[in-house]
Amino acid sequence: MSLVLLVLALTLVVVLWRVRRRRRARHTSAVLSGPPGGVPTFRIVTLGLQGSGKTLLLTGIYRRLQTPGDRGFYLRVPHEQLIELNRWYRKAADVDEEWPRGTTRGELREFEFSVMADVGGATEPVVKLGYLEYPGELLTDPDAPGSTAQATLLQAIAGADALVGIIDGFRLLQAEQGDQRGTLMLEASLDAMINAMLPVRSPIVFVITKWDLLDHLHPDENERLRIVRDRLLATPGFADLVHVHSTRRIVRLIPVTAVGHDFAVYSGGTVRKKPGGRFTPANVEAPLSVVVPDILRQTELALDRATRAELLAAAQRRMRMGPAEALRTLGSHFTAHAARALASAVGAGVIAESGLMLLLDTLHPHDDPAEHGARMARLGEADRLAEDYVQARRRVVGELQRQVAVLEAKLPVSRLGGDHRGTW
Repeated sequence: MSLVLLVLALTLVVVLWRVRRRRRARHTSAVLSGPPGGVPTFRIVTLGLQGSGKTLLLTGIYRRLQTPGDRGFYLRVPHEQLIELNRWYRKAADVDEEWPRGTTRGELREFEFSVMADVGGATEPVVKLGYLEYPGELLTDPDAPGSTAQATLLQAIAGADALVGIIDGFRLLQAEQGDQRGTLMLEASLDAMINAMLPVRSPIVFVITKWDLLDHLHPDENERLRIVRDRLLATPGFADLVHVHSTRRIVRLIPVTAVGHDFAVYSGGTVRKKPGGRFTPANVEAPLSVVVPDILRQTELALDRATRAELLAAAQRRMRMGPAEALRTLGSHFTAHAARALASAVGAGVIAESGLMLLLDTLHPHDDPAEHGARMARLGEADRLAEDYVQARRRVVGELQRQVAVLEAKLPVSRLGGDHRGTW
């Protein structure tokens, strides 16, 4: 009898233990759904006239970064946006098809790129990038009666975390050949950029699309870029815009071709697809690669010395206590103080939130593998997951910074202005 009671007691203990374990697992999974503080999100707006290549640039960015390659991260978009991007790609790459039509009036939408990376053995979004697609005539023409599209675009520009100015290589070619219409269209696009970019404090970057149409200017790409840069800086207002922004940040001029250097030809005043041409986009990912590092640099430069010291101290405390606990305990005073400094200097609330979070992730000292392993062993499960997100974001930012360094080594004249201040 006693043996039977003992067996029953042991069975009851095992059952209760399993029930508690399942409850704990369910509770843990609920607690660990996503990174503490959420995923940093940055919004990017391109400024370019109709037909300047905004849509093909967007397509090229995704096509180039849709797989991890040797970068350790890749981009993912919602399925309905994936279908649209693939449709544009097929139409652009097929020599028997016309070029994809530009975005028409009434079409204004944001594509959401999730930057996917390894987080503790699972692939998760660690940063999100919103990319606004809109009809270029909203920058130059009056809006249709009753439409709010232009007001929505201007609001998006004012609140963007980064602005990308699109300079149409086709218009540069026309201007170089003395075509008056091409010159006027180039000036109109630059005027629109100056008007939109001059008052903002967020990072800006200029992109020359259809770079392949300018191959004849010089066999060396850096010298070719120098010729175009000098032409742009001679345009009234453009040099002033660069100078104003260069006092606060680096300003870049990046040449891209969404089709490659052996796919399109300029003939009879139009750009046509070359029969048998090779569709090999080049440099399309570069504008996106510089955005996050430039936002981080902007965030860093916006902080005064005392706030920087506080940020570094917070990062060190975060290492000692674990990311999730640090997020709970650092919150009120520090984040509010730093966010006020950022909002005052940067003028964009999203930077004050997401930029600060990402900067905090990338600041704390790089411990060696043994120290990191020992620290991880001391953390609870929630903190270990939070630390995995921190490490993943740090790897992504490091890779983006590496790509920027490669770009500048290849094309030194791509830097229009700015300095290296802000390295801690």
